[in-house]
Amino acid sequence: MPRILIPALCGCLCAGIPLKQASACTEPGEIDVPASIESAMAAVADSPNDTDARYSLALACVQAGRYDGALEHYDWLLARDADNADWLLGKAQVLMRQQRPRDALPLLEHARAVAPAYEDVWRLQASALEVLEEYSRTDALLAEAARAFPQSVWPAERRRTLRELQLLRSGTHVSLGASYEELTDDRPAWRAVTLNFDKPLDGRHRLLGGINVEERFEQRDEQVSIGYVQRLSDVWSWGLAGELARDAQILPEWSAAAEAGCALPGNRSGGLRVRHASYTSVDVDSLSATLEQYAEFVRVAYTLTASRPSGLNAELGHALRIAHDYGTVSNVTLAVGVGDEAETVAPGVVTVTRNTFIVLYGVHWRNAGWGVSWEAGWHEQGDLYRRVRLRLGLEHRF
Repeated sequence: MPRILIPALCGCLCAGIPLKQASACTEPGEIDVPASIESAMAAVADSPNDTDARYSLALACVQAGRYDGALEHYDWLLARDADNADWLLGKAQVLMRQQRPRDALPLLEHARAVAPAYEDVWRLQASALEVLEEYSRTDALLAEAARAFPQSVWPAERRRTLRELQLLRSGTHVSLGASYEELTDDRPAWRAVTLNFDKPLDGRHRLLGGINVEERFEQRDEQVSIGYVQRLSDVWSWGLAGELARDAQILPEWSAAAEAGCALPGNRSGGLRVRHASYTSVDVDSLSATLEQYAEFVRVAYTLTASRPSGLNAELGHALRIAHDYGTVSNVTLAVGVGDEAETVAPGVVTVTRNTFIVLYGVHWRNAGWGVSWEAGWHEQGDLYRRVRLRLGLEHRF
């Protein structure tokens, strides 16, 4: 039979301490109370005004993952000594575990003011600012920490890591790539060179653009593109994109697209994209829907695309992608697809053919600033031709 802590309850009542505070780390009617909490509660019952016993109970609550109870005990302690750096740090640590870094910051500021030589306070404050993506304040704090603790190496190491994180989150990404495609039946090879950029304007807005030079069927087109993406919330985002290629023979003369994406329950995400492309001889409208599932080691996405050239019926295409992320932002993806799609098959000629493909592609980042992208794929364009595509790119953030 479990032991009933009658002395603990009586001790709290006699000391005028709310019962809820003394048992804040236990659930109503709970029988299997962790031994560490039970022991700490007994110590508090024996000495209700003993701050060391109360501090031990707060730590036991944290160890058991009972953060709300730990906060109540830290509040009790800080009501008696608001300048105790250990208690200020302890409460801030609990708030960080609850994903509440903004609430933790005032406590850490105060703790650093009353105990400027307490390195753990500096470390946690830097972590809180980093989580909030306040990189300038984080860097300034780490620079100050390097001066305050000249024998410690962690401020310099954290500043290097912070610079890489800043590149990943807010650095401009430039990509330069070249591709080569070999076609069957002695057809001329396709070649392309692309230069793209992705520039975050702030934490929620991005500007994209690029230049693409394509050579197919002994014709050359030059295309410019521009795009804008906004993250509305942690769940929703949307974007617009446009392309222009004057006097194009193989690419659309112009195109416009709009898309929206959202996070879904169960580690999933979804997206919709509409696009209108105007070629010299035909217009093509398309609507795509994507559902992606995130697992521990892979991401799996399925895309259904409906394309309708002007004057023809809509045709469906299917694509499946299996991706593996590694390192910080590196990834490798296998994509397979089949479906009827509108494609330029000769200069000025767009037709619907059965397109089947299998592609392996990815990007490997050596560090936050430099990486290499690559692609190898096989495509079958109905009965017209088959082609093998190779691409290599250089990725840079600054």
